[in-house]
Amino acid sequence: MKKLVVTLLTILTCGAVQALPVGNPGEASLFTNGIFCESNGCCDFCDPCFSWCDAWSIRVGFYGNYVFNRHLEVDRNGDEGKDIEHAEIYTNAGYIALNLCDRFDIFATLGSTTIELGFDDRVLTNEILADFAGGLTTFDTLRFEPTFSWSVGGRATLWECDCFTVGLEGEYFRTNPNADYLVGFANALVSFEDRSVTYSEWQVGFGASYTIATSCPNLAFVPYLAVKWSGAKLEGVDLGQLFDIADADVVNGELPNLNNKKLWGYAVGTSFTLCDVAGVTVEGRFGDEKALYVNGQFRF
Repeated sequence: MKKLVVTLLTILTCGAVQALPVGNPGEASLFTNGIFCESNGCCDFCDPCFSWCDAWSIRVGFYGNYVFNRHLEVDRNGDEGKDIEHAEIYTNAGYIALNLCDRFDIFATLGSTTIELGFDDRVLTNEILADFAGGLTTFDTLRFEPTFSWSVGGRATLWECDCFTVGLEGEYFRTNPNADYLVGFANALVSFEDRSVTYSEWQVGFGASYTIATSCPNLAFVPYLAVKWSGAKLEGVDLGQLFDIADADVVNGELPNLNNKKLWGYAVGTSFTLCDVAGVTVEGRFGDEKALYVNGQFRF
């Protein structure tokens, strides 16, 4: 077990951590006590010891999802499969979850998301976006304004055996940012007005966790591994007129639809829980993206 813990910590702290977080597969069953109501472990409606506090509870907290590169590609006739150099998506949000019988979570997030797309100058015109900026080759970063974002999802504990837990989760995320500016070398910059796009993601994840008790009986360490199947889409937009520094011409710009390049990915993370009331989760994701997820929450 010590080797497993060391391996997980090494993956989380070394190299580049790699759209939507999977979260701890056993999260729906981790927080069994509340600030105002302590669970007695009984959720049988026919049992005389049954308490409504055991049937449902509310958790709130912080949701931080930082995607350093979501692997996207062009979705347009003649250009399918051509990569975007990088796609950064940073989300800070509030988190609320409704728990049922310490087995099922229904959760939502409300927050703000910033998106930035990067293009390699060498392939901007000829290989990736044939019509983007009408042949413009001097710009390489398209940034969107920070804007409101939301997500909804669910999580279920499928099986528990002593300290081992298997769980399933699903989530849908959406935001509608406006294009802010396009910038490249020499700080050349083009701004936009009312050029809105829609970015959305969906995901299904499956994983397993193992609870490790510490010398302090109120503190637990819960590492986990998970795989996920996900999809992402950014709906393109006509960017209007842009100024081509290279040719001193005004040209029309178009951002085509973008889809995720890979469907499958995996996540490795750990949760620290205190008194089965509050906890912090840190997760790294790889494969279809490179991302870091941080979540802190407590149960009422």
